[in-house]
Amino acid sequence: MAQIILGLDIGRSVIKGVRIARTLRGLRLVDAFERKVERQGERGRGDLPDEAQIEALRRLRSEGKIKPGEMTAIALPGHLVSTREITVPFTDPKRLRQVVPFEVEGQLPFDLEEIVIDYQLLPQGAARDLQIRGAAEPGKAEPAESSHLLVSAVPKGVLRRYLSALQSVGIDPAWVGVDALSLYTFYQQMTQPSNGEKKRGAAAGEERSEHLLIDLGASKTVLCGLSVAAKQTSPRLRWVRTIPIGSDDFTEALQQDLGLSWEEAEKRKSEVDLSVPPRTEAGEAVQKRVSSWLVEIEKSLSLTGGANGESRSGFYLCGGGGQWRGLKELIAQHFQMTPETLSGSPPIAGLDTAHFSTALPRYAEALGLALSPAQGTQINFRQGEFVFGKESIERRHRLASVGLVSLLLLGLMGGDFYLHYHQKEKKFQALKQELRSEFTKTFPQTKNVANEVEQTRAAINERKRSGDFLGVGEESPLEVLKVVTAGIPTEVRIDVTELVIDGDKIRIEAQTDSYDSVDRIRGGLMKVGHFEEVNVSDAKISADQSKVGFRIQLTMMEGKKDERKRSS
Repeated sequence: MAQIILGLDIGRSVIKGVRIARTLRGLRLVDAFERKVERQGERGRGDLPDEAQIEALRRLRSEGKIKPGEMTAIALPGHLVSTREITVPFTDPKRLRQVVPFEVEGQLPFDLEEIVIDYQLLPQGAARDLQIRGAAEPGKAEPAESSHLLVSAVPKGVLRRYLSALQSVGIDPAWVGVDALSLYTFYQQMTQPSNGEKKRGAAAGEERSEHLLIDLGASKTVLCGLSVAAKQTSPRLRWVRTIPIGSDDFTEALQQDLGLSWEEAEKRKSEVDLSVPPRTEAGEAVQKRVSSWLVEIEKSLSLTGGANGESRSGFYLCGGGGQWRGLKELIAQHFQMTPETLSGSPPIAGLDTAHFSTALPRYAEALGLALSPAQGTQINFRQGEFVFGKESIERRHRLASVGLVSLLLLGLMGGDFYLHYHQKEKKFQALKQELRSEFTKTFPQTKNVANEVEQTRAAINERKRSGDFLGVGEESPLEVLKVVTAGIPTEVRIDVTELVIDGDKIRIEAQTDSYDSVDRIRGGLMKVGHFEEVNVSDAKISADQSKVGFRIQLTMMEGKKDERKRSS
């Protein structure tokens, strides 16, 4: 899936955007747009986008030109950023990240806690081009293993306010770089020295030549000094500078000198051709201000160039003011440098070759910003407390913490459950062993023990059925007869012919020697205390008058019934 990157150049008079797609096949231009920033009184050079710029950004958002959620790259103006060039005697990336802040600390008017620092690694061999060597000491040979760095720093307060202003209209850039470096990226990818300059440099035997990148904006001019070897096509960045003079200053000069309105002064300025001597009052006013601008560029070239024998070779002019008629010719004549052209085969698909050389210089910074994340070597201040997507990262960290705590709690709960289960299982096995031991003792005849409880229940039911059949648990006739015998006087003879026990009723049919003995038998049974009722019936003398036959009906007392039930 293609990665879409939007480079957003937030200028004072125009906001420009270039959107490119990064795919496996390379880079492809998606679209480009711009919106004019309405002028509202005097425009300052503060560290925040003004109300007019914010309103223009809000309209671009509402029109769908700036889409929510896509990767956006912006650049801070050079006057908000401090840039230093240093050399350190090692190449380890981890050590570089740790040491670089302390290497530049003494060169910055801020404490390290108050600034955000990032750096870009320059090509090997660039140390000869550096004007500020940082860690390298004069008179000492440069170590074989060294790193040449371009270090930039921005105050945290400035960065925080700048981001807050953009976020207020729904723009949260993933990449915050420096305007000069985005222009350098553009120059690397899109330009080449002219053939004439190549031949002239080779004929003169020059090993290196000095090139200048000039971006003329509305409120400032960004300069990048580059060094190009004769046998190399990739330029090396030597120095950067931001001059607080832009095309709006030329308009203001006309406005003040001739007493014109801003719109009229803009119109007069566009009519001036800087390649010819001024013939009008407007031309003279503009030429005067442009001369001051050229002097500032000359100072930068004098202070930073020519130290190692490089000759001035070519320059590339871009930016909104770079299309001013005659400006390119004036610069070429003043500095004796050759204008450079765009590459005939741009590395981005989708560019319209017909208007490539005329329209693209206006979008130089925006295109450089769109290319910066793709190149992966540019300075990005979105780090530390300003890291892009901080809320999402913190939310993911919170969710991860909650997840870890939940897993820990689940683990503790699982461990506690396992311990309880283990203890209960151990106790269960001990009880099971004890149960089997008791079962074996109670039922030694059982050989195959599978389920002690069920087998015990079955054995009990079987024995209960056998006991019911055999009368187990009830008083036997002998016991009843024992109680009855205990109630009959010993001197009385009795012959029992029938004994019937039916629940709590006992019926006895017997013979004795007289009626008097029948009464004594009844009285003795009453005295036993075992029977509630003793009824004698059918008492009659036998045929030979030697015996008296009778029947006795006995009813057991309630207490004796309960004892009998408990015994069963």
